[in-house]
Amino acid sequence: MTQELREQLRDQLKQKKQAYVQDEILASAATLFAEKGFRAITINDVAASLGYTKSVVYYYFKNKNEILWQIFDRMHDTYINTITEIIGKQRSSSETLREIIYSHALNVMQRKDWTAIYFRDESELEEGQRATILKRKREYDKLIEEVYRKGVSEGVFKDIPTHIAVTGFMGMCNWLHTWFDDKGPLSAEQIAEHYCDILAGGYSK
Repeated sequence: MTQELREQLRDQLKQKKQAYVQDEILASAATLFAEKGFRAITINDVAASLGYTKSVVYYYFKNKNEILWQIFDRMHDTYINTITEIIGKQRSSSETLREIIYSHALNVMQRKDWTAIYFRDESELEEGQRATILKRKREYDKLIEEVYRKGVSEGVFKDIPTHIAVTGFMGMCNWLHTWFDDKGPLSAEQIAEHYCDILAGGYSK
C-alpha cells in the first residue's frame, strides 16, 4: 500500500468518524430541544447527554443556533427528497398524492423530535434562517399543490382551492408527532395508511 493510499484511507476514516459524531450530537440535541425547549438547553447539556465535554460539541458546531439550523436543514432535506422522488415516478395523481401523504406522515412519526422542532421552533432561528425556511416550506407545499391541481383538472379530486386542501390534510399529518406512540397498538405504517384512507374520502370525487 502506497503512502498516498494510506493517507486517503485515514482521511476517509476521519471523515466517517466526524460525520458519526456530528449525527450523534444532532440526534441528542433534537431529543433535548423537543423535550425541554430550545432555550432551556445549553451546549453543556448536549455534551453531557453523550458523555462528551462541551469542547467536543464546539469542535463540530460553533454555537447552539448552528445545531438548531442543522436540524431544520436536515429535516427539510428529508421532506423534499422524499416528495421529489415520489413525483419523479410520474404515476397517476391519486397514486402520487396518496404516497405523498403516506410518506409525509411516516416522516413525522418516525422523526418525532425533529418534526416537533421543525414546526414549533422556527421563531428561535435567526432572521435570515427563518426567511429561508419559510421559502422552503412554501416550495414544498407548492409541489403538492401542483399534484392536487392536476388531479382536479383530471376530474379525480374535488375542486377545492388547492392551498386550502393541501394545508388542510398536510396540517393533519403534521400533528401526528404530538400523540403518536411507537409502543402503541398501531404502527406508524398502519396509522399512515388510515390517514390516507380518511383524507382520500375528503378530496377524491
